[in-house]
Amino acid sequence: MAENQDRFNDAMNRGHTAAWDQDWQEAAHQYQKALEERPDDPIGLVSLGLALFELGSYDDSLRYYSKASKVAPEDPLAYDKAAQLHELLGDTQSVVSPALLASELYLKQGNAAKSIECLARIIRVDPENLRAHSRLALIFERTGRKQQAVTEFLVVASLLQHNGDSEDAQQAVAHALEILPGSIEAQQAQASLSEGQPLPRPIPVELILPRVDRSEEKTKPETLSRTDESELDPIAETHELAVSDLANLIFDQSPNGADPGNQIAPRGNGDVQEMNSSIYFRTRPDAKLFIHLRRAVDLLSQSSKGAAADELEKAVELGLDHPAAYFQLGAVRSKEDRLESAIRYLQRALDDPAYALASRLLIARTYRYMDRLSEASSNYLEALRLADAMLLPDEHSDVMLRMYSPIIEAESKRTDPQEKNQLCDTIEDLLVRPGWQSYLLQARGDFQIDVEGVPSIPIGELISNPQGNRIVESVRQINQYARSSHWRSAMEEAFFAIQFAPTYLPLHTYMGELLLKQDHLSEAVEKFTAIAKTYRARGENGHAVKILQRIIKSAPMDLGARNQLISLHEEVGNVDQAIEEKINLAGVFYNLADLSRARDVYLDAFKVAQNYGSSNETKVRILYHLADIELQSLDWKHAEEIYSQIQSITPNDPRSTKKLIEIKIRLGQDQQAQHELDEYISFMVLNQDLDSVLDYVGNLVMEYPDRIFLRDKKATIHLELGQKSQAIEEYDKVGELLLDSGDRKGAIEVIEKILALNPSNRDQYQDLVNQLSEEK
Repeated sequence: MAENQDRFNDAMNRGHTAAWDQDWQEAAHQYQKALEERPDDPIGLVSLGLALFELGSYDDSLRYYSKASKVAPEDPLAYDKAAQLHELLGDTQSVVSPALLASELYLKQGNAAKSIECLARIIRVDPENLRAHSRLALIFERTGRKQQAVTEFLVVASLLQHNGDSEDAQQAVAHALEILPGSIEAQQAQASLSEGQPLPRPIPVELILPRVDRSEEKTKPETLSRTDESELDPIAETHELAVSDLANLIFDQSPNGADPGNQIAPRGNGDVQEMNSSIYFRTRPDAKLFIHLRRAVDLLSQSSKGAAADELEKAVELGLDHPAAYFQLGAVRSKEDRLESAIRYLQRALDDPAYALASRLLIARTYRYMDRLSEASSNYLEALRLADAMLLPDEHSDVMLRMYSPIIEAESKRTDPQEKNQLCDTIEDLLVRPGWQSYLLQARGDFQIDVEGVPSIPIGELISNPQGNRIVESVRQINQYARSSHWRSAMEEAFFAIQFAPTYLPLHTYMGELLLKQDHLSEAVEKFTAIAKTYRARGENGHAVKILQRIIKSAPMDLGARNQLISLHEEVGNVDQAIEEKINLAGVFYNLADLSRARDVYLDAFKVAQNYGSSNETKVRILYHLADIELQSLDWKHAEEIYSQIQSITPNDPRSTKKLIEIKIRLGQDQQAQHELDEYISFMVLNQDLDSVLDYVGNLVMEYPDRIFLRDKKATIHLELGQKSQAIEEYDKVGELLLDSGDRKGAIEVIEKILALNPSNRDQYQDLVNQLSEEK
C-alpha cells in the first residue's frame, strides 16, 4: 500500500508540474498513471478531468468529472464541471441536474457566489426553470441584493401563473413587495394578477452576476485581480466572515427544523427551500444550542469577544461544528493566554479554505508568542503558501502549493533565531495589511525577471533567503535593463547579485536566459547544465527536469542534456517519460541520417517498454520507427518481420497490413500478399470504406501492373460498388495477362466472368471464348 501511495503521489506531483507548464498532454498522462494506483481518488479524477478539458477531449473529461462526483458526492466541483461540459457539448438537457446539485453543495459551504453561477447556467439552457429561479430569489434576498431578489420573485410568479397556480403567483409578488415596497415592477405585476392579465415570461438572457466580496466567496476565486481585494487585513476580514456565517446558521435552521427567518417559498413548490445546514452540527441541534449561538452573535456584534467565546464554547459542547466558531474561539483564546487551547481551535478551522489563511497566521503568531520559533516560522510559510497560491488560477494553484514543500522543509532545519524572527516579521508585514492581495502581487513582480522562459518562483523561496532584500534590488535593476533590451547590463547586474547570493539557483536560471537573449547558446547550455546538476544533487528532481528540458528546447541537438534527462527519469522511476525521451533522442540521430544509432536507441526504448509493460500504443509507435529505418536501408526482410510484430499487437491496424502487402509483393511473395490483401479488404468492408480500398488497390495496380491478383481484386471491388464497366475493363486486362502467360484456361474463365456481366459487345467476347476453346 505504501508503494502504491508513493507512486500515486509521485505521478500527481509530476502531473501538477506539467499542468503548471501548460503541458496538458503530459499532465493527463501523469494523472492517468496516478489513477492506475488509486482509481477512485477524487483529486486525481478532477485533475485528469481538467487536463482532458484543456486538451479538448470533452467527452473523456466529462467521464472523469462524473466519476469524481460519485466517489466524492459532497464536493460540488465535479458536479459544477460536469454541468459546464454538458453545456459545452450542447447536451443542454443534462445540464440541469448536476448544476442543481453543485448549487446546493456550494450553498452548504456558504459559497453563495458559486451557487449563483450554477443556477445561472441552468437558466441559460432552460430560461423557465422554476427551481433555479426560486433558489436564486432566496439567495439574492438573503445576501441583501433586493432588486435582483425582486426580479427573480417576479419571474417565479410568472412561471407559476403560466403553470395555472395563480394563488402561489400572488404570494410570490406579495413577497417581492415586502422586500422592496416601492418596486414599480412588483406593483405592476400585482395589478396584472388582480386583473387576470398574464405576466411576461422570462426572457432567455445571460444572468448578470454581481461582483461578490470575500465574505460571500467562501473558496479561492478562479483568478485574483487587484479589484477583488478587501480593505481589511485577512484576519479582520475573516472575523467579519465568521460573524456573518454564525448569523446565517441561526437564519438557516431553527431547533425544530423550521425556517426562523420566515423566508417564504411559493406554496406547492417544496424544492424551493433554504439549504440544510446539518453538516455544521455533530448531532441534531436543540433550542439550547441556538440560545448560546444567538448570544454569541449578539456579543460579537458588540465587540464583547470574551463573553462571546464562552457562549460559543457552550454551543460547541452541544454539537456546533463550524469553522467560524473554531476561528473565533482560537482568536479570542490566543489573546487570553490560553495558547494551547487557541492552537487546537484554530487547527480545526484549517480545513475550510475560507478560514485557512487567517487561522494559519494566528497559529504562527501564537507559536511565536510562546517562543517556539520553529513552529512559528513554519506556520508563517504555510500561510504564505496559501496566499501565494491564491494569486493563481485553480489549475496552477496546486502546483504552487507543492513547490513550497522543500522551502518549508529547509526552514524547519534552520537553527538561527535571528533568521527565523526575520522571516516571521517579513511574512507578517507582507500579509497582515489592508489590500494584502495587491501588495503580494507587487512583491511577486519585484523579484520575477521579465525574461521569457524564466519560471515563476514561489515568493517564499526569495524571502526565506537571508539575502532576500538585496536580491530584490538586483532583480529590479535587471528588469529595468531587460525591458530596454540592455542584455549585457542586465547580465552584469546578475553577476553582481550572484556574489552575495551564490546558491540562489533562480538567479542562475535568469543568467542562462540572458545568455540566450545575447545568442550565447553554448554558454547558456553550460550554465543550464550546471544548474541541473545542482538541482539533482539537492534531490530537487522536478526542477532538474525543467532545466534539462529548457536546454533541449534551446539546443535540440544537445545529446548530453537528452541523455541526462533520460538518466534522471530512469533514476526516479518515471519509465514512461524515459521511453519518450529515448524516442526523441533516436529522432535526433534519425534527422542526422545516423540510422544505425537511431536503430539502437529505438531498440533500447522498445526493450524498456516491453519489460515495464508500457502501453501497446507506445510499443507500436517505436516499431513503426524501426520499420521505417529498415525500409530506408532496403532491408525488406527485417521490415516484414517488424510489421508482422505490429500486426500481432494491433491486429486491426490497416496501416501495418498495407505495408506488409507492399513488402510481400516486393519480395515476390504474391500468394502471401494476396492473403494479406484479402484480410485488409474484409476489414475495410466491415467498416464500410470500400472507396478507400479501391484507391489503395488502384495505386498498387499502377505500381505493379503485371500482378494479375491485384487487377482481379480491383475488378471485384468495382463490382461491389456497382461499377460494371470499370470491372469489365479490369477483367479484360486480366485476360490479356493470362493469355500472355499462356494460361488459356484461366483466360477463358475470366472472359466467362465478363459474359456474365452482359457487356455491350457480348458477341465479340463469345467469339473469343469459342476461338480459345477450339485452340485447346
